[in-house]
Amino acid sequence: MLFTPARFWASLASLREHRFVTFAVLTDTIGAGLTLPLTIVYFTITTHVPLAVIGVLSTVASLVALPIGLVGGSLTDRFGAKASMILNNLLSAAGFALYLFAHDPVMIFAAIFLANASERLYWTSWTAYVHDLAAGRPFERWFAFLEATKAAALGTGAIIAAITLANGHQDGLRWLVLANVTTSIAAAVVFATQRTGHRSPWTAAHADTGAADTPGSLRDFVVDRSMQLITLGQFLIGPAMVLPNVAFSVLFIQRWGMSPAVAPVQFAIATGLSALFQTSVTRWVAGRQRGTLIALGAVLTAATAAPLIVLPQLHGLAAWSYVVAVAILLAAADMIYLPAANAVMAEAPHPRIRGRAIGVFQTASSIGMALFPLTLGLMDSRTPWLLWLIATGVFLIAAWVWSAGVRGLPQRVQIAELNDIDA
Repeated sequence: MLFTPARFWASLASLREHRFVTFAVLTDTIGAGLTLPLTIVYFTITTHVPLAVIGVLSTVASLVALPIGLVGGSLTDRFGAKASMILNNLLSAAGFALYLFAHDPVMIFAAIFLANASERLYWTSWTAYVHDLAAGRPFERWFAFLEATKAAALGTGAIIAAITLANGHQDGLRWLVLANVTTSIAAAVVFATQRTGHRSPWTAAHADTGAADTPGSLRDFVVDRSMQLITLGQFLIGPAMVLPNVAFSVLFIQRWGMSPAVAPVQFAIATGLSALFQTSVTRWVAGRQRGTLIALGAVLTAATAAPLIVLPQLHGLAAWSYVVAVAILLAAADMIYLPAANAVMAEAPHPRIRGRAIGVFQTASSIGMALFPLTLGLMDSRTPWLLWLIATGVFLIAAWVWSAGVRGLPQRVQIAELNDIDA
C-alpha cells in the first residue's frame, strides 16, 4: 500500500518537529494556490489586451527577471536561505498587488515581472532551504514531506478559487489576488520569526563533507559536463512548470469554452494527489537511479501534451475527462521528478557554491519557462497542433539529457536514498 497509518504518523512527527516551518510553508503556499492556475488567464479575462500580446509580455518579463535567480543564489550563499525566502514573499506581494491595477501592457508587464522575480528567487532559495532543514539526513525525506504540505495548501487554495470562480465573475478573481497578497506578507513575517535556514552558509559549507569530491569553484562548475547537462535538462523541462497554468488553462477556457473554474479544479486534483501520496511515492522509489526518475517524470509530462497534436476540440464530459487525466499525469510526474531533481541540484555542487549553482540550474529552468508563452500564439494559428508537438518533443529530449547528466555524477548523488523514513 502506498499510504499507511505508520507513514501518516511519521508525517505528523515531521510536522511537530518543524511546526513553524510547516506553518510558514502552509501560509506561503495557500495564497499561491488561489492564483497559480490563473496567472495568464487573469489578464485575458480582466483586460482587453490580446492573448498574443500577453504571451509576449509574459515572456519578456520572465526573461528580464532571470538575473534575480542568479542574484538569489549569491544572496543564499552569503546570508542563508531564510533571507531569500523572506524577500521572495515580499516580491510576490508587490507583484500580485499590481495585478489589481494592471489594465494596460505596461502595468501587466510590471506585475508579471515582479511575480516572476519572486518565483526565480523562491526556487533558488527553496532547494537550499530544504537542504539546511535536512541537516545531513536524506534530502528526499524532507523535500517530499514539505512538497506534500505545499500540495495540500495549493490544493486548498485551488478549491477556494474554483468555488469563487464558479459564477465566472471578475470580482472573484480580484478577491483571490488580494488574498494572495495578504498571505505572502504573512508568510514573510512567519519565515522571519523562525530559526531554520539562517545559519552561516560558510560554516555549513565547511561542516558538509558529503560533496568534498566535487570541484569547489565556479569555473570547475561551469566546465563540468554533468553540470552542463543538468543545466540543459533544467532548461528543457522548465516549460513543465508553467504548462498547467499557462497552456492548458488557455486551451480549456479560451479554446474549449470551459468555465474559468476548470483551471483551479485541475490544479486541485493534481495537488490533492500529491498531498496524499508524495511521501509514499518518494519512499517507494528509494534506492532507484535519480536520473531514471527524472526522465520518467519528463516522459509523463510529455504524455499530457502528445494527444493534443491530433485531438480535436472536446466538449462536455469528454473535455472534463481529459482535464482529470492531465491532472493525474502531472501529479504523478511531479511526485516522481521533483524530489529527485532537487536532490541532485542540492547535492551535486560543492557546498561552497551550492546557492549559486542552484541559481544557475533554476535560472536555466526559468529561461525555458519564460520562452514557452511565446508559443501560445500558435493556438490562434492554422497549425495549433504545432504547440503540442513542440512541447512533447522538448520534454522527451529533457528526459534523455537529464538521465545522461546524472550518470556522470558520483554514485552517492545518483541514487535516491530515504533510509530514515519509517516503514
